[in-house]
Amino acid sequence: MILLPRADVATPAPPYAGQVPVQTMIEKLSARWERHGYPRFVWWIPLVMYGSTAIALLIGVAQRAGSGHALAAAGLALLSAVPWALDAAAVRLRWWMTVPIAAVPVLVLMAAYPVSYDFAVFALVMLVGHLGALEKFAASLAATALVGAAVAALGMTGQIEASALWVAAVVVGWDIGFIMQYQQRRLDAQESAAVTAQAQAVLEEHQRIAREVHDVIAHSLSVTLLHVTAARRMLEDDDLLPGDIREAGEALDDAERVGRQAMAEIRHTVGLLGADSGAVHPAPDLSELPALVSEFRAAGLDVVLDISGTPEAVPQQAALGLYRIAQESLSNVAKHQPRARTVVVLEADADCQELQVWNTLPAGPASPAAEGGGAGIPGMRQRAVLLGGAFSAGERDGVWVVEARLPGEAPSRCRLGLPKLLRAPSLRPTTGPA
Repeated sequence: MILLPRADVATPAPPYAGQVPVQTMIEKLSARWERHGYPRFVWWIPLVMYGSTAIALLIGVAQRAGSGHALAAAGLALLSAVPWALDAAAVRLRWWMTVPIAAVPVLVLMAAYPVSYDFAVFALVMLVGHLGALEKFAASLAATALVGAAVAALGMTGQIEASALWVAAVVVGWDIGFIMQYQQRRLDAQESAAVTAQAQAVLEEHQRIAREVHDVIAHSLSVTLLHVTAARRMLEDDDLLPGDIREAGEALDDAERVGRQAMAEIRHTVGLLGADSGAVHPAPDLSELPALVSEFRAAGLDVVLDISGTPEAVPQQAALGLYRIAQESLSNVAKHQPRARTVVVLEADADCQELQVWNTLPAGPASPAAEGGGAGIPGMRQRAVLLGGAFSAGERDGVWVVEARLPGEAPSRCRLGLPKLLRAPSLRPTTGPA
């Protein structure tokens, strides 16, 4: 049994440059002993334990130097030190083997060659403290009981003085070791939990940035493709007019502008990883939703926006999440149903928010968006769930509806105006092809 050194569980073992040789040796042994489930103490604790035991044995031998029994005392002390030496060599002995090998020679030394104020008994105190710090409760308690009973028996036979005091010292030594083990295991558990939480936080941050990059790219590509498609159709028209060429050029200019904006947003998002030390731009919120809809409308998408409530009072994280859901929904419409009639409805205040984006569907087989393919819908659902909300996406009476509610019970407090819009003759869904 060896007292384990403390190691950084969050990173690989550091190089040993600049450490004293004893510290280096103990830290190298710790990795091997950790597999046995022992707690990991700071490196100087085993050094104190081994050093104190060695000092107790050496003083015990020195106390008998003038009696002519120094050689026998030294032999018993060396025999008692065998388990400690095996520990230093990372050779594990069971507690029931360690106790007789380490304790019996000391007891024989005290009984056969008694001296006043025998210092060798401290080796027994260190032994039970050592076992209390490493072994399971029952095992260390059994070892302490055996050592204490042996000391008490020697005291009853008159072999040692003040045996009651030494029995109490043995019990206190075990108690200190057991408390050390309990406290160290608590610290180890806290460190492990902290490392796990840190790793989870890093993973969640990477996932969040991945969602941001995905949404930015999906949005920019969708708008760019709408502009490029419009320009291509103008240039392919047999009755091409000078005004058409100018409009096609303007569409390509808009596509270029959207691409440059997307690159700037991607650089900013990647800069959140710490790689970019440039200026930090605020994340988009619901105040930019009209500009987002106007951008898609300018690119040729038939989309209208209806906002009610006080969206400026929505918390920042919720506002960003709803903005990204609306952005991804419009990108999906532009990608899969570029000729669809689309409606974005937002009702929001500081307490609850509800967003719906619906678009008409063509007759015939369902579109890829309706089938739920790709990463867009799972990403939107994850955003809503992380904000404590509810999300749904699916077909309703020939209309594809994306709905996000924050918090999840928002419908009980928020009354969305979508049914009124659906009843409006000018916005009723068509059944013809998109």
